[in-house]
Amino acid sequence: MSFYPQIGQGTISQFPLRRTRNWRAITNQLESGERFIVPDEAGGQIEWYLRYTDLSDTETASLSNLFTASFGGYGTFTFIDPLANLLAWSEDFSRPDWQLSLLAQSPGASDPLGTQRASSLANGTTGALQVSQSVGISGDYVACLSVWVYANGAGTVTLQRDNSQITAPVGPQWTRIYLTGTGAAGALSSTFSIGVPAGETVIVFGPQVEAQPFPSIYRQSGAALGIYEQTYFASDDLPVSSTAPGLSSCSIKLISRV
Repeated sequence: MSFYPQIGQGTISQFPLRRTRNWRAITNQLESGERFIVPDEAGGQIEWYLRYTDLSDTETASLSNLFTASFGGYGTFTFIDPLANLLAWSEDFSRPDWQLSLLAQSPGASDPLGTQRASSLANGTTGALQVSQSVGISGDYVACLSVWVYANGAGTVTLQRDNSQITAPVGPQWTRIYLTGTGAAGALSSTFSIGVPAGETVIVFGPQVEAQPFPSIYRQSGAALGIYEQTYFASDDLPVSSTAPGLSSCSIKLISRV
């Protein structure tokens, strides 16, 4: 499986970025004039308009290599939405996307936005426990896991992606913590988790995974979205302009089937 390459320190796009969502419906008009309209769920697509400036020779080569390997607009690859929270059900740990182990979770806690959408995670065992979710993102991708945390007393919380982790303090004020970096080299997915030490209770809000090195504004998520395995170049041309020694620019249009 091929993934669209990241550039710079681990981003997918530069601004401005334009994303257009298209839906398709099948219409059948009878001789009487009556019309039947049925949604064609398999016909939807997303168009991505990406514009890059000041690309290094290495970054330009990675885009060109994917274009060549895809035979222009013929082959498909996986594209990660640079605007999405890649975690499913970011405010509902009861969903099967999440693995809770033996943690007891209670929704409806106060959150840093002044609503009641946070969840309490209580570890009543003698060992550390985690709530985790697997995401179909390349282990070679730079990604950022972030979450807001709160506790009535002093404690710690662990964020982990595959074999990398950080431990951060948590206390009686909301703090947003994050873990950034790559996962297991060559892997086609990564597991992201929030760890609670033995005997502790932590209130968490807004877990988010993004395909970039630092967290952006929190985006509430429902069903898993943001990973498009059927993406292709919209054109059989990849125009690249040299703007300075070792620097290039290009504009790319991609189409993702959804």
